[in-house]
Amino acid sequence: MQKIKALLEHRLFVSVALTETGGVHSLRFRSVWLVAVVVFALSGWLGMILAGDLAGARLKAAITGDTETKYYIDMIAELRAQRDAEREQMRTIAQQLGVLQARLDRFDALGNKLKAEGTLLTEAPENDNKGGPEIALPRTLPTLEDIRQQVAATSDKADFAEAALETSLAMAIRSSLGTVTGGAIPYLWPLMSERGRPTSSFGWRSDPLHGGRAWHAGMDLADAIGAPVVAAADGVVAYAGWRMGYGNLVEIKHQNGFSTRYGHLHRATVKEGQRVNAGDLVALLGNSGRSTGPHLHFEVRKENNALNPYPFVKDTRAEVMQQARSGRGQELLSQWKNSGKNARR
Repeated sequence: MQKIKALLEHRLFVSVALTETGGVHSLRFRSVWLVAVVVFALSGWLGMILAGDLAGARLKAAITGDTETKYYIDMIAELRAQRDAEREQMRTIAQQLGVLQARLDRFDALGNKLKAEGTLLTEAPENDNKGGPEIALPRTLPTLEDIRQQVAATSDKADFAEAALETSLAMAIRSSLGTVTGGAIPYLWPLMSERGRPTSSFGWRSDPLHGGRAWHAGMDLADAIGAPVVAAADGVVAYAGWRMGYGNLVEIKHQNGFSTRYGHLHRATVKEGQRVNAGDLVALLGNSGRSTGPHLHFEVRKENNALNPYPFVKDTRAEVMQQARSGRGQELLSQWKNSGKNARR
């Protein structure tokens, strides 16, 4: 202890020669001051590292040539980057698991609908024998990449299962109504055009705008702007105007709790409260609202629950396209234009 105290009490002399004047200047200071400066520098260096200023600490290490410190700083930076990346992956996986849980809840609701329709077995056969394949537990804990791949695979399977379940539900409802060729149950292909084609089906898909996974509550039919859109069934126009996401929208109420929606329109040709019949012109196809190109977004709903519309209208697609080839679509457009001219007279 005495030796350390004596060392700190030593005085150091530093002489500085100036080349311009030739004079020599001497500086005198205690050893303890030098130690204080070194401690202060080291504490500041450590503080920068702990505070996250690795770039500044790395620069200081490079200037002083302290390769060992630079090595440890680089190691800290690499570990932090790895930690941040794993946190982001875990956050993404947590979000995906949340979506899967929501979809499982949706499956439960759809299963109850199928039970109510009598199309789903509600009780197991009377058999006491129970069994199944033995589940082999993993010998090692799965890695983060393993979990990510499992979530992706489960999500893809859920996509298929949910779309199949929704389609089965729509077909069950459609079958329960019997063979319908007219009236108030949606049945007619809604685009009176020979060129119109389906571009996006009902169910989960990649969102056309931001690319994320999104639920598509209807089906999309692409064609040129101004193509004739017709009512899929008899009913009353409940809404004709702009709605967020849909753009220009026409909604028609039908019997038995059914309704149909026609979105992204160029314009509506009907008004709220107007009664329409299946095959009447209700709108012109467009590209309004949340849309990336001219198309009709068509929905079938029952008690405001979206159903897969394709099973309802698929049987009349060929018939409507044949009518369009025969000039029915142009006839509807001419009638609407003439009615507008007569109204202005």
